[in-house]
Amino acid sequence: MFSKLASASGVVFVGMVAACSSHEVDTAPSLLSMAGNWTQGARLQDSSKGQTHIHTGSFSFAQEGDAFTGSGQQTGLCHGPSGDYVGPLATGALFQITNGVQQDRNVSFKSDLCAYTGVMSADGARIEGTVQCAYTDHGTSFVWTGDWLADRER
Repeated sequence: MFSKLASASGVVFVGMVAACSSHEVDTAPSLLSMAGNWTQGARLQDSSKGQTHIHTGSFSFAQEGDAFTGSGQQTGLCHGPSGDYVGPLATGALFQITNGVQQDRNVSFKSDLCAYTGVMSADGARIEGTVQCAYTDHGTSFVWTGDWLADRER
């Protein structure tokens, strides 16, 4: 009798553990989601003009499936032969994020002036990648390329 009771209790216990385990896995958020707020920065260079640009700021993303959109904001300085200046990449103005795509750890998206690509860390806490930005200011064309990174705000 004891062995039948122990056997039946074991089946119930295993069933309860399996039910709890599958429920927890189904409701856990994906670490690899872009959704949320990120602190970001970049170091860019316009090699043809001998200029550098460094900025810091933030991204805020909303995600649906593999697609995401959002907004960003950044401030910083450019440095050229004539000294430091604030260019269109670092005015502090809010800009929109479009064409966001995430495939596993690979991400890409655009702003009005830049195209970003990157790879998210395995824990979903950081993205590192490359960026290219282009614009014309006072009749002069600029093409900036460089590295960017973003850390998830906790």
